[in-house]
Amino acid sequence: MNILIAEDEKAIANSLKKNFLAEGYTAKLVSDGAAVISSLENENFDIILLDWRMPKMTGLQVCKAIRESGNNTPIILLTALSDVSNKIDALKAGADDYITKPFNIEEVFARIEAVIRRTASAEPVLHCGSFSLNLFTHCVESGESSLKLTEKEFALLHFLVSNKGVVINRETLFEKVWGINYTPGTNFVDVTIKNLRKRLESITPGKCIKTVYGEGYVFLGD
Repeated sequence: MNILIAEDEKAIANSLKKNFLAEGYTAKLVSDGAAVISSLENENFDIILLDWRMPKMTGLQVCKAIRESGNNTPIILLTALSDVSNKIDALKAGADDYITKPFNIEEVFARIEAVIRRTASAEPVLHCGSFSLNLFTHCVESGESSLKLTEKEFALLHFLVSNKGVVINRETLFEKVWGINYTPGTNFVDVTIKNLRKRLESITPGKCIKTVYGEGYVFLGD
């Protein structure tokens, strides 16, 4: 699951991202409303966490702009405002849910899952040719078979599948999957790719992750 976090309070933003990465999700941080609009023009997200009070554009203004553009990505507004009138304004602007600060991270996860269930026409599944990825269970499914991946294996496969046909270098994978800067000589990516390939071969024929020597890895599913 790819999450856009729009929050100008660095401590809150970094805490959210850290927790999402720990669960195997990918997350992007932006700190103002204009950056949200720009990010949506260049990337697809499964859900948006949108702070109400941000520079340049408020969360409410951003929410309205997103909906007016025809983008239906689920949105959860984050705010210290707790009046019923504020919640009504948020929902009327197109938000799918509303979380009042301070919040518990478990509540955030629960509300994200609830919003995804409500807004999805079917169980969120990413199809990849001969198999599919279940974004809730973190399983690879092929026919009647199902394979549970580790958090990092799933996050890595999800990122490669989401960028099908694009060669992704190790530096990018370190940043997007592990949330850390690349250190030459470390082999987290290579070891995880090796294990992931071996596990995928047990459930689906063919090799879908190709090594492009000197450049990185690319997903070449059907």
